[in-house]
Amino acid sequence: MLEIRGLCSGYGRAQVLFDVDVAVGAGQVACVMGRNGVGKTTLLNTVMGLVPAVRGTVVFDGTDITRTPTHARVRSGMGYAPQGHETFAPLTVWENLRVAADGASRGAQVSIEAQLELFPRLKPLLKRRAGLLSGGQAQQLAIARALVADPRLLVLDEPTEGIQPSIVAEIAEAIARVAARGVAVLLVEQYLDVALGLADTVTVMDAGRVVYAGEASGFSSDDAARLLAV
Repeated sequence: MLEIRGLCSGYGRAQVLFDVDVAVGAGQVACVMGRNGVGKTTLLNTVMGLVPAVRGTVVFDGTDITRTPTHARVRSGMGYAPQGHETFAPLTVWENLRVAADGASRGAQVSIEAQLELFPRLKPLLKRRAGLLSGGQAQQLAIARALVADPRLLVLDEPTEGIQPSIVAEIAEAIARVAARGVAVLLVEQYLDVALGLADTVTVMDAGRVVYAGEASGFSSDDAARLLAV
């Protein structure tokens, strides 16, 4: 579904990514991990076209999208919930979902209902402004909004950051359900238990490079201590 090959990118003259390879298939969860500041968010932003690639390729569903603008990537079937529980704060929960649905297919109304089933905590909050939601509620809304257009690839940047444990469990369950229906998930996650509970594959980055890549089942506690400890 998604193949990242030899990807290099950065900001101006500051290169952040160096020859990064990551792949995720339909129905799989590929988790990218690493210490703070190693380039994980830059990787996701480059996949989404928010940061231009310097070298390498991003291939989505067999098509090279390395130079494709962000809006075209979204329309081709990519959904993104960036770090920071981003929502349209002045709009209600319902309006946030409708904004996402406006550019989607005729089945958008059905998709909104599906996301509310995925995140039932949002149902009684449809008339509440997004800016008044808790961090966990806002994160659920951000993910639901990314899913309204029925993407084939969901890109998530630390969806459990700063969220209470009960909602972390709900978000993890929702991600598992999304993958189970065939959506590919590219996930940056800070909590090891959550990551390994969801992931099919693990990629660890350090200083903009891949230092570990393999099946999640083979990622040991020794690997975690060596590669992820601060």
